[in-house]
Amino acid sequence: MTPEQLSQTLVKSEALNYNPIAVKFVTSLSDLPEGLQQFGASSEASGPKSFLCAMWGDCLRGAGPFYTTKEHQLCGGGAISAGFGSLLPIEVAEKFMIGDGKLFGSMDALRCSMASTMPFEDGEFEAQIVGPLASMNDDTLRPDVVLIVCKCFQGQHILRAYGFDTGELVHGIAGGSTCEMVSSYVLKSGKPTFTLGDTGGNAGLALEPDEILLAFPYDKLAIAVNNLPRICRTSTMHRHNIVHER
Repeated sequence: MTPEQLSQTLVKSEALNYNPIAVKFVTSLSDLPEGLQQFGASSEASGPKSFLCAMWGDCLRGAGPFYTTKEHQLCGGGAISAGFGSLLPIEVAEKFMIGDGKLFGSMDALRCSMASTMPFEDGEFEAQIVGPLASMNDDTLRPDVVLIVCKCFQGQHILRAYGFDTGELVHGIAGGSTCEMVSSYVLKSGKPTFTLGDTGGNAGLALEPDEILLAFPYDKLAIAVNNLPRICRTSTMHRHNIVHER
């Protein structure tokens, strides 16, 4: 299936509210496809900046494809998750990330969380291409990771379809930043995952409280999509007269 066919099948089969989006990690700016616009090209802003999760949210709502670089990033977590490298020394993050009412209770907890996502090396990539999956291709815009926003029951169908033939269980990831949990972890492990996200990332993506995020290596997505018509979608539990404890 082409990226467009994969996207259309997912949306139609599961009645998704959003079209899946795709992410491509680019090692060098010289590798960018000719004519691809950069982030902010459609606005009149000078030196446009945003959060990576908000850029993904823009694509969920039809923007892209476009590419983004370190210069466009407002968030250090987003820059790290894209492989661009940190925007500032990690020790500086203590001022706004560590303490009661913030993201972590200690610097050790922050470092542990970052290491658990199998992070990229600083500067491993110079750009990220992001856009609706349907707008990508298997040539110059071949994705690395596909992101799917869905309700829990829709995610259950998609992940069950992925394991239908192989029996492979999909393990979720939580407790860190949304962008970091579905970037290097998925690319380096080669496995799909799902996440509940985090406060900032879910705000940037503009998700509803009952929506979750699935992340697939692009090369593994067809396994799930091809099996969507084959999975069980109803329970036999109602056929039995079961006793409920009171």
